[in-house]
Amino acid sequence: MIQYKKIKVTAKVKAKHIISDELMKVFDTLKIDPKSLVDDWDLMTTKEQEAVKDHVSLFEDRIHKLLGVKFKEIISASNFSKSI
Repeated sequence: MIQYKKIKVTAKVKAKHIISDELMKVFDTLKIDPKSLVDDWDLMTTKEQEAVKDHVSLFEDRIHKLLGVKFKEIISASNFSKSI
């Protein structure tokens, strides 16, 4: 039996949530410590860094919509619940 967070799901649902969870780790890292993922972060101006962060945020939203992952409740970046 395939489960995600102790709920029986299809293989497709499990796969989309695995991808979503891993991408959320990448997006969170970019928000907290972008230097760890972007080699030339220090070479960009503050304005360029903000533009990159803005686009990353847009991609995060688009990817979750593409995967079909919906959030029931978002309290903060680390406190949320997904619809399964």
